[in-house]
Amino acid sequence: MSISTLCRQRGAFSILAAGTLLLALTSLTLVLDTGRLYMEKRKLQKLADTAALESIARVNSGRCADAPGLIQAFAEENAATNGFLHDDTQSIGTRCVTVATQNGLRTPVADAEGLAVEAIATETVPASLLFRAGNILGLADNNLTLQATAVAEREGGAPTTTFSIGAELLRLDNSKLVGGVLKAVGMNVNNLTLLNSNGLANASITPAGLLKTLGIEASIYELKALSPQGLVDLVNAEVGLLGINELTELSVSVISDSVLKAELEAFKQAILSNLVLKDAELALFGTEDNPGLLTLSSAPDGTLGPALDADINLGELLGTGILIGTGERGLDIPELNLLGLTQAQLGIVEPPTIAVGPVGTQAYNAQIRLYLDIDTNNLPAGILNWLTDSILGLRVHLPVAIDITTAQAEFVSAQCNTSPPTATFEVNSAVLNTCVGKIPEAQKWSGSARCETDLQGTELIKLLHIPVLSGKTHIEGLSYLEVTDQLAEKEIYSTAPNSLTLGNTVNNIIIGLLDLLAGVFRPPQLVDDASLEHSEKHQSELISGLATQYLEATKVNGFYDVNRVTKLILEGSNEVDPETGEQLVLPMVETDWMIEKSIPVPGLLGLIVAPQSQWEDGSFSEAFYNYTSEPGSLLDLLGISTLSNGYRSCHGLLSALLDWNNCINYNLTKFLQDKPGGIDISSDMAADNLLDAESDTFNCSNGGVLCALLKPVLSLLKPVINGIGTLLEEVLADVLGLEPGRSNLHLHELNCGAPRLVN
Repeated sequence: MSISTLCRQRGAFSILAAGTLLLALTSLTLVLDTGRLYMEKRKLQKLADTAALESIARVNSGRCADAPGLIQAFAEENAATNGFLHDDTQSIGTRCVTVATQNGLRTPVADAEGLAVEAIATETVPASLLFRAGNILGLADNNLTLQATAVAEREGGAPTTTFSIGAELLRLDNSKLVGGVLKAVGMNVNNLTLLNSNGLANASITPAGLLKTLGIEASIYELKALSPQGLVDLVNAEVGLLGINELTELSVSVISDSVLKAELEAFKQAILSNLVLKDAELALFGTEDNPGLLTLSSAPDGTLGPALDADINLGELLGTGILIGTGERGLDIPELNLLGLTQAQLGIVEPPTIAVGPVGTQAYNAQIRLYLDIDTNNLPAGILNWLTDSILGLRVHLPVAIDITTAQAEFVSAQCNTSPPTATFEVNSAVLNTCVGKIPEAQKWSGSARCETDLQGTELIKLLHIPVLSGKTHIEGLSYLEVTDQLAEKEIYSTAPNSLTLGNTVNNIIIGLLDLLAGVFRPPQLVDDASLEHSEKHQSELISGLATQYLEATKVNGFYDVNRVTKLILEGSNEVDPETGEQLVLPMVETDWMIEKSIPVPGLLGLIVAPQSQWEDGSFSEAFYNYTSEPGSLLDLLGISTLSNGYRSCHGLLSALLDWNNCINYNLTKFLQDKPGGIDISSDMAADNLLDAESDTFNCSNGGVLCALLKPVLSLLKPVINGIGTLLEEVLADVLGLEPGRSNLHLHELNCGAPRLVN
């Protein structure tokens, strides 16, 4: 082989070797580029994940839609902390999304109202190391933009809380109201100390645990996907109502401490031996529209979500069950019974609820109602009954229901980035909401509605056994809104109204009741009268009754005396009240009024009286005396009246012997009823005297004859009604240990919901 041939062969080998080396270098570069891009993408994905998680974690509400600007700022801060965003080749953005799930796949959909956050991290990098090397040699640059996305949300969509609100009066160790109610149903209050023991204070169970113990076979994931109403329907279908003994049995089954188990078993036996509580049943779960022992609210997506994982204190669960079991019972308060006129009862209308749910969840405290029955029929036998029953037929009956305190608390925000996390609540309270009217017995001590919801009309005042004031009315109580401090788990916040405004509210109630009492004189003017009816029909009957009373007061030997009754009607009695100097019986009219053509003259041959057109004018006293004591004709003398103006001649032989009193009564009543301008039997001055809430005394100066007659009864009633204010402000505190309006909000648990990646 020639030398030239060998040289050519060696050159070919070199070319082949160079090509192989180039191919190897290219493959190595490709492998390195692929690995480099994978690592860049992985780093970018990790950055997007941490940005999404931190941004949703740092928003207090856990909802992207509440603070999209903060979400973006938190994401940028996280990226910068991780060495990102150091030049314009890197960027990170966020948007609110709703995660749609279909066939097991989760897809983020842009939504300004979305709860989840989607973080999008982008970075521009060289497409290849070769191209980057070529760029050094002046070749064209070739870059690649990488993008990574991550979607994060809080577990359950938002923070959830377990909380309750209730009045201090409803502590189970309170020997006042609750102790009295429990004793009334035969429950030993000492048995309840177990519910406040350290053992039960540290024992808790979740709603999911309760469902499992009840034998509900659905999985936790299936249960969490239910709505609150769906869960109620499921439990009602598979379990139904729960007895308090069954609730205690559930508690026993989840307690591991043998001593506490034995105590709970003994407690259960006490329940079973109680005639009332052993048959009491309650709904374990409820909704905001139909509360149960536990009121669960839905997560933002409409499902129960993490609400089923909330811890519920066993002691509070059992205690609330006891209160429900003893519901619909009023407790007589003997200290509030004044002169028999006012009978008082106080009771728990609706026990408190334990609420579990996200922002917007509401819990209601127990509604405490005071029922006052003010009734003149309850006067002790003999005290003024002669006046109320016989003479005037008077009955004042004011059934008063006062909702001492009602409150609802709403979870408004969570501060999940503090240590420890805290929650804020808004408490809307109503104090001393007052109703006057009839509340059916079935609703008197049951239902969470305000007293005006079930209020019905009734007869409030009767005079001469005729209804004067009927219907119902509502006196608005004090309402106030309070935002709590930021509360951590297990903390308690107490609310109370301003004492000055509370005092004004009590005064409004008293004035309103006195205004109703003034209905004996005129229509109520200060209370809502839309459902009140003041009747004027009693005026003529009242005049008739007063005429009879004046005649009875002046009769002699069983017969009415015309001269004496005329003097009493025109001048009043000579006797005066030794304390006030007022006449005991006031004149019924101010002047002896004139009546045209009222004095008859003899007619044809004196047999009958002449036609009225020929009669003479005369005063009331002259005409009254003439008709009763001077027969105007022969027939009138015999007892056959010939008066043509509607009156009767009473001096005849027959009428005087057989019908004297009735004839006199008839004529006097007709004179008074026919009087021009009517008879002012009462005046606004009498009503004004009643409305003076600063004084317990009642006087009838310029108040009219009716005022004088009613004074003994009204003098008893006014201090009783005035005293209701003292009862509300002082006696309730002494008798029941209650400060009206004070409620305690108890935050049992705050679950901020761990941030999690969902896509």
